[in-house]
Amino acid sequence: MITTLLTAAAILLSLALPFFPEGLSPSIVAYLGMLGLAGLGGFLRSPGARKQLVLLLPWALALALALVVGLAYGNPTTQLLEDALPYLLFALGLAAGRGGHRPRALLLTALLVCLGDAAISLYRMPTYDLSRVRSTYFYFRIIAGTPLVGLFIVSFLPRLDRARDRLRERARSRATNTRTRRLYLAMTVVLALAVIATVSRGMLLGLALGVGTAVYLRKPSRGLSLAVVAALGLLLFTPAVWQFGEQYLRLGSIGTVGGRMREILHCLYVFSTRPALGLGLGAEFVVDNHVVSYVHNMIAYHLWKFGLLGSALLSLPLWAMTQQAFRAPHDLRAAILGGSVSVLAYLVTCASYKSYTLVPLLGVVVGASLALLAELREERARAEARQAQTPAGVTAS
Repeated sequence: MITTLLTAAAILLSLALPFFPEGLSPSIVAYLGMLGLAGLGGFLRSPGARKQLVLLLPWALALALALVVGLAYGNPTTQLLEDALPYLLFALGLAAGRGGHRPRALLLTALLVCLGDAAISLYRMPTYDLSRVRSTYFYFRIIAGTPLVGLFIVSFLPRLDRARDRLRERARSRATNTRTRRLYLAMTVVLALAVIATVSRGMLLGLALGVGTAVYLRKPSRGLSLAVVAALGLLLFTPAVWQFGEQYLRLGSIGTVGGRMREILHCLYVFSTRPALGLGLGAEFVVDNHVVSYVHNMIAYHLWKFGLLGSALLSLPLWAMTQQAFRAPHDLRAAILGGSVSVLAYLVTCASYKSYTLVPLLGVVVGASLALLAELREERARAEARQAQTPAGVTAS
């Protein structure tokens, strides 16, 4: 229970932390301390958390290799430690979420934070004319992409509840189902509006890919039909779509992406000079008279600092977690993989993979979701065992 309380407290405290910190303030130290204790508690309490961390051993190897490479190149020590921090924070969040006594409570706490970010970002906008303003101008935290995390949770939890009800052969009253559906629908609308109000091309792309993936996995024929309709719509209404994109999504405005593209291209050029091992943790370069330690593209960043070998090691745990997701019931599997595609697609187009608040939140959500799936599998096994023990023609009470 202490692990759950510490994790929930850290998640809630993250709402009050600066998105762009300048040094270690007392609140940041308290946040990191609670997260560290929660991760340690989850590791000590739960065999499942320990097994989950074993899957991250390739990350440890990749970090050790990148550390050695970074030291060999004489990269700045401070930047080296900063580059290593997100992976440690994700591991702590994963252990805390997987080892917490109340994983559902942790998901609800994470959802509360995501809804808080969404509501604050919408409230602070002086106008909703998205051709002139974006919510990111008035609330920096929304850049992290927490609404996408919240959309995964509101998709995952009701489907988990339905799967449990089927196992327990329990039917909820119509009034309860109606209230629950309305509540989740309202939360979905708030989170989706927050994504739209960011006018972030990466976030909107992540949302579209996540929804498309979930729809396809649930009903492939429907997913393909929607894709065909969308493609035909784009083809038939190309001028209108382009005009809309220019006005609301800043398409064609090189000034909004030119600097980032130069950084990404230079990053890939540097990677091409050391493709096997990369430049190591702490690597930096100069573009447009600015020192750059990260780029707005997660794949380019990892190739630059970890090389092909380190990047391959970093991808192994993601493959293992995908296999775990495929063991979930069909409807839950679609929600999990759709949410994963949505968040990962956004991370590829931004720099939130370096966020000291988003990364551990993702770890907690992943860990808590895996814990709930493990509980569901155990409950299914018990139900199947009871059915096997029930004599033919006798109904179990």
